[in-house]
Amino acid sequence: MKNIITLFSFILIITSCDVVEGPYNITEDCAGIAGGNTICGCTDTLAFNFNITATFENGSCIYDSINYGCIDSLAINFDSTANVDNGSCVYDTSSITFIKKILIEDFTGHTCQNCPSAARELEAIHSLYGDQIIGMAIHVSKSFARPYPPSQAPNYQYDFRTKWGKEWDDIFGISEIGLPGGMINRIGYPTEHRLGKDEWLSRVITELEKEIDFGISITVNEGIINVNTEILNNINGDYNLAVCLIENNIINWQKDGSEDVENYEHNHAFRSLLSDENLSASSNYSISDRIETIINYDLASLEQFNIDYSQNTAELGNGNAGEWNVSNMSVIAYIYDSTTKEILQVEETYLINK
Repeated sequence: MKNIITLFSFILIITSCDVVEGPYNITEDCAGIAGGNTICGCTDTLAFNFNITATFENGSCIYDSINYGCIDSLAINFDSTANVDNGSCVYDTSSITFIKKILIEDFTGHTCQNCPSAARELEAIHSLYGDQIIGMAIHVSKSFARPYPPSQAPNYQYDFRTKWGKEWDDIFGISEIGLPGGMINRIGYPTEHRLGKDEWLSRVITELEKEIDFGISITVNEGIINVNTEILNNINGDYNLAVCLIENNIINWQKDGSEDVENYEHNHAFRSLLSDENLSASSNYSISDRIETIINYDLASLEQFNIDYSQNTAELGNGNAGEWNVSNMSVIAYIYDSTTKEILQVEETYLINK
């Protein structure tokens, strides 16, 4: 009986303990306050990165100049000099399967009666091979691409020509044989690179069978373009990386045969060359090497440059070369052999996210 009373007393002691109210685990905020809602950041108004919403100083204030870039050390384009992240970080791209892509350069003009047929051929080839085909329409010559005085041709007042388009035409001599004309990856330079539109497809088929040595990926943030090149084979040579801007869906006049088309849709119109520099200081490339190229650009300045070129330099120009629409613009980056001029890989992406 004594044992039973003792056991009953023990049970009463156990079951009469105080109950602890939850929660049992409380998350700390960035200031270390359990269950808090502190906003951490730079609270010094003298700092470049002062955060007006911050309620707790976290030691992040920057007093030197701001350097935008990728600040994540895990990214392949980590920038040790950057102190403000610009969203450009690119991570291991080894999982990307790169494919051979082709650049078709269509040399054209808005008063060239046969040029729309070449544009249609480019689109037909693109329909066959999809994103493996990248087009660039380059308006050249004073005969078919210049704006005309209103008294002569009042509808053909726009000037699509550019400084770089003329330079390329001087080098490759496309307009010498008449427009339209073009190049497929600039293969065959200096004697067999100039092709009529009916020769494009067969050259494309041959190019698509080639092994690729480079993979290109492009990321774009406002005012900054990051081009990341991945080396896919051990190779030697001297290569350049060129980066361009093009614009699609430009509605303007175009001669199409004997017809003057008011609402013709000009696509792949070359606008600007942003960079054309050595891919690397070295001529030796090893598989899995990665090369980052950062290009800063100001679209308004580039547009004004074309306007000034048309007004002051281009033969018979009139300065009517603006009204760019950023929503319709793309970045094209391509790698070419600086000796043979052959384009070995090309990539394209929108200038702004869509």
